[in-house]
Amino acid sequence: MTDNIPLQPVRHKKRHDNKHKNGCCPWSRCCGMGDFRPRTVWLGHPEKREQRYPRNVINNQKYNFFTFLPGVLFNQFKYFFNLYFLLLACSQFVPELRLGALYTYWVPLGFVLIITIVREAVEEIRCFFRDKEVNSQIYSKLSTRGKEHWGSVK
Repeated sequence: MTDNIPLQPVRHKKRHDNKHKNGCCPWSRCCGMGDFRPRTVWLGHPEKREQRYPRNVINNQKYNFFTFLPGVLFNQFKYFFNLYFLLLACSQFVPELRLGALYTYWVPLGFVLIITIVREAVEEIRCFFRDKEVNSQIYSKLSTRGKEHWGSVK
């Protein structure tokens, strides 16, 4: 079953200046001024689609397993004072620059980093379970047989 549905393009207001005649910019794709043509919508034949669409999955996580620790450390050390205290703690390994015991520099910095890592890990786990809950909801899909109910989008 095919339905030829001609899509009517949304026309934007014409610009009155002669800066760019096709839209707001010379390449004219950002304004929706690209090529307009009707498309054929195939119901029940996903292999005949012209375009590939992304999966209908929600993912609100910032990190994955491999990028978690480098991402958290980068986000912490991009702030001036955290980077300053890291450099100050590293300078204590040079005997000529040592002002006190090493633990007086590394323990506070380590404490702040551990608290931050634990907080980010808890937030990522919450996002994972929240996304898993949303992605496992039942949804309806329109097909040639009518409305079908699916249990998962994966």
